[in-house]
Amino acid sequence: MSSGDNTLFLRLAGPMQSWGTSSRLQLRRTDAYPSKSGVLGLLLCAKGVRREDSPRELEPLSSLVMGVRVDRVGTLDWDYHTAGAGIGIRSADGRVKKTASTQEYETLLSRRQYLYDASFLVALQGESEIVSTCAQTLEDPVWPVFLGRRCCVPAEPVHAGTATHGAVVEALAAVPWRPRTRTEARTARNATCILDTFIEHQPGSPPPDNARLVHDVPRAFGYNSHGPRWVAAGQVTVPVGSPTLKSLARSGQVRDPYGPEWDEFRRRRLEIDNNLCVFCKSPATDVHHLDYRDVRVDTLRSLCELCHDACTMLEYGHDMYAHRVDPSDPAQRPAILQQIGRL
Repeated sequence: MSSGDNTLFLRLAGPMQSWGTSSRLQLRRTDAYPSKSGVLGLLLCAKGVRREDSPRELEPLSSLVMGVRVDRVGTLDWDYHTAGAGIGIRSADGRVKKTASTQEYETLLSRRQYLYDASFLVALQGESEIVSTCAQTLEDPVWPVFLGRRCCVPAEPVHAGTATHGAVVEALAAVPWRPRTRTEARTARNATCILDTFIEHQPGSPPPDNARLVHDVPRAFGYNSHGPRWVAAGQVTVPVGSPTLKSLARSGQVRDPYGPEWDEFRRRRLEIDNNLCVFCKSPATDVHHLDYRDVRVDTLRSLCELCHDACTMLEYGHDMYAHRVDPSDPAQRPAILQQIGRL
């Protein structure tokens, strides 16, 4: 990290995320991309700042211009949460609510929305001193950081480096998009790809037609106090980098469980099976291992996604090495068909 860098990069990726800017009472929605209040809250959490001290700490951070690149869109879905069970929740007059029939403490039921399996690259641009302080904080956080809510933990390191760029859009375009797996990489064979962006429009000129007014600039945490900003939707062309898992295996951080010849074994197995599932004859999308310890072409079987899931689920209740499921074995067909029915 250079002391003069003006851009901080954050990688926000995880099984669950929630970035709400329009939550009301029991209905808690999430936006499709990280909010500025959520990102600045993450930085204050890493710094160990308490809510009562947040107004002072937020003042310099609010000047950072924020841009978001959507590397993986994710899926929106809902869940139910309860609050106050056994403790009670307070009414407007300050009293603890109790149910009329039993006089027990009342429990609040809320419906909450989450963003599953998404990945974002966030660029925060501003004075180099502020950027440097934030980067050092993320390298050695006081408190654990979360992706919007405490139940949403990051799947990758949040700090993704610093650099110097002329504009936020240039910063988002400079970082390669990296496929998560080899399977994802096979669908991105081009040298570049186009990704959606949401970039903060700075005051001083009229906002573009595609800009949206969002009230997510926090003035203090612990209170519903947020200022407005304009956010413009756009797209950016970025280079395609190496797959994440493949590069980790080469660097020695994790071991490739299938060996260096895996891609060729997989291709040859699909070719032998005419790219058809050996169980149901649908188009094959996966290959199934008969033996993880001896990966060869003849220890693989081509399967469609549904049949592959069924075989894998049958193995979960047993030793994954000693009790492998062979979809081409007629004796195992009834059990596989039963599992497909359950799925």
